[in-house]
Amino acid sequence: MAYLLILFWNLAALVPIWLGWWGVFPVLGLYWFENACTGWFQYRRLRAVEQLRPEPRQPFPMSQFFAMHYGIFTSVHGILVLAFFGLVSGGFREPAAGWWLSAATVVLLQWQGFRNWQHSGAAARSSSGRLMAEPYARVLVLHAIVLVGGFLALSAADPRLILLLFAVLKLMIELIAAALWTHFSGAAAAKPAT
Repeated sequence: MAYLLILFWNLAALVPIWLGWWGVFPVLGLYWFENACTGWFQYRRLRAVEQLRPEPRQPFPMSQFFAMHYGIFTSVHGILVLAFFGLVSGGFREPAAGWWLSAATVVLLQWQGFRNWQHSGAAARSSSGRLMAEPYARVLVLHAIVLVGGFLALSAADPRLILLLFAVLKLMIELIAAALWTHFSGAAAAKPAT
């Protein structure tokens, strides 16, 4: 199910790029929004784990640290996207047909992923450390890919091909990362406690 969710939320950007509805700024704006949603739902996962296993001696819960750290990280990325791709390169003037539909798709699919996680009882099997690290493994690589792709697309005569290439690359990395997380979390769960 996780792989289908990743596929569908990536189609929310791939389809408008393929149809020529979006330039660089709407794509990067959607990816920034996706990262913000990822942070919100990961925060909710951390809170669920903390509520199951409260640690009374912990003065600063992992969820609060995550909210602060990931929030700053995402805010800086958003400012860069707005400044370079929205203001400097004129992205605010680009058409963005269907952007809100794509954004709503991202929210709904991430919400569905969160609900699947809740109902599967994953909170009881999850650790705060793993949940803290999980989005960074994906987001750090994707930030670099998305920003490099954005700058390359701005310099191209036809940015659509570059946007498509980087959107497909993003999809492949997310699927590989999900497979690795599944593999390593399954291997860790199968390992006997010592």
